[in-house]
Amino acid sequence: MKAVVINEYGNENVLDYTDVQRPEPKADEVLVKVHVAAVNPADWKIRDGLGERFGFKLPLILGGDIAGTVEKVGVEVESFKQGDAVYGITLANLSGGYAEYAVTKADAIAPKPDSLDFEDAASIPIAALTAWQAMFDLANLSSGQRILITGASGGVGSMAVQLAKAKGAF
Repeated sequence: MKAVVINEYGNENVLDYTDVQRPEPKADEVLVKVHVAAVNPADWKIRDGLGERFGFKLPLILGGDIAGTVEKVGVEVESFKQGDAVYGITLANLSGGYAEYAVTKADAIAPKPDSLDFEDAASIPIAALTAWQAMFDLANLSSGQRILITGASGGVGSMAVQLAKAKGAF
């Protein structure tokens, strides 16, 4: 399969469009045929060297946000089947989305809503999870609370505005 691989950390010149072996899902994983992989700041930060600090082994395929269809499931996966439209997060140390296929944990993806196309679905996972963790897991935001969201025009900020409104915060 074709993939964009990094064999060393650095600037955009380390991106290598090449052939790699298609990954196979382990028992609790799903193989996704990638329709869209979003470009996320985490990807270029990992490429620039953050991946080394986290102990990611090279070569590495970036692309944390994906949307696509399930190609194959591991033997323990019961929540998805071949052909399901999904979106979610890949783990860079497993198999990123800048490839024709990506492997990820079954609990890192969700069914793609019919109201979203693949492009829109791929733009959601990391931004939404970041906003959710900040507001609900860390700050315990609740209905009726006031919140100031700076950077509300970016991916995480726009998700934070929508999640806060849905929670009843203002």
